[in-house]
Amino acid sequence: MTALPEAGHTPAGRGADSADSAGHRLTAPFWRLWGAACVTSLGDGLRLAALPMTAALFTRDPLLLSLVTVAGQLPWVLAGWFAGAFVDRHDQRQVMIWSDAVRAVIAGGFTLAVFTGHSGIGLLLLFALIMGLAETLRDSAALAVLPRVVAEPALDRANSLLQGVAMLCVELAGPPLAALLLVSHTSLPYALDAVTFAAAALLVLGLRATPRPQPSCSTRTSLRADVAEGIRWLWRHRLLRAVCGLVGAFNFALGAVVSIAVLYAYEVLGVGSVAYGLLMSVIAVGGVVGVVVTPLLTRRWGRERTLLVFCGLTPPALAVAGTASHPVLAAGVLTVVGTALAVITIVTTSMRQVLVPAALLGRVGSSYRLVAVGMTPLGALAGGTIASYAGLRAPFLLAAAVLAAAWALAVPLLTRATRKETP
Repeated sequence: MTALPEAGHTPAGRGADSADSAGHRLTAPFWRLWGAACVTSLGDGLRLAALPMTAALFTRDPLLLSLVTVAGQLPWVLAGWFAGAFVDRHDQRQVMIWSDAVRAVIAGGFTLAVFTGHSGIGLLLLFALIMGLAETLRDSAALAVLPRVVAEPALDRANSLLQGVAMLCVELAGPPLAALLLVSHTSLPYALDAVTFAAAALLVLGLRATPRPQPSCSTRTSLRADVAEGIRWLWRHRLLRAVCGLVGAFNFALGAVVSIAVLYAYEVLGVGSVAYGLLMSVIAVGGVVGVVVTPLLTRRWGRERTLLVFCGLTPPALAVAGTASHPVLAAGVLTVVGTALAVITIVTTSMRQVLVPAALLGRVGSSYRLVAVGMTPLGALAGGTIASYAGLRAPFLLAAAVLAAAWALAVPLLTRATRKETP
């Protein structure tokens, strides 16, 4: 097997211009990872869209419905501490393969339960939780593999392509396709979900990569020590610490609104399942715009300024969505949210891959995502609770207020942190 190219490596005898061109080139291993991301994103899109629509068949209680989102994101709180440290100690390619294979089997079993009429809200929550646990390992491994495949100058482009396919599949294709499949039979989205994960495992199986070197006995540490090291490194890095807090607030806001979005569409906007799927797809339309413009904006403004601008655009959009009664107006402002989501994800992913040492990328990344992604279930729980007492518009207004406050705090902190990016 051939080794993955090292970021920034310049072959002997080639000039600076040639090396720069090579640094911006995306190689065959990246495209294999991208292909795997395509099929897993389609599976994720189908499952994430189908779960709340399936849950709505069993209950219309906003709090109970929000628990589906909580269950899917809770693993980042429960297992996120150890996922990154685990992938730092193991072959990341193998972690990706086994994670996708396990998800294929679990999705297949859930499909059978739904097909035979043995599903319910409890099984739905358990399914979301188990799939989320496997996702923590898979995503941590994929994040750590990418810088070994792509040179630093091409990271924004590579992350844009990965985020682009995620947006297209999860947000654009997933909701309407899931709605159409559910009309035929409730089990069909989950059956296709299982197929996509099996295909992804086969794609990553063919990825050529040098096995990760095992640490010597003198340098081997405990898993708990690795986790603590990742937390300490993140806490001491002022730039990433500020980014982590801002993105955590963003995910809290999204969790609050996504958890009750299906009821918001049904009862506030007055649309059905298929229209709800199309409404959610407009987020991906904005996401495609974000994917296209992010590399251009980061070169012109820098990553930190780009992050602040798009985090600042989101609170007004959420506030308008919370007061809207027409689906077209809601779709318009959700497009802005989708653009911001894509830009923020691409920029912050590239920042971590550039700033964190390769040997620590998994454990620091899991510590980062513990806070950033771990805020999503808290937001979902808050959104479901406030919707139960104050109505389905209230979570949007709460989300706008939380994110506006976090953005105001981050402006001076993030600006100061950019002046010195070393821990």
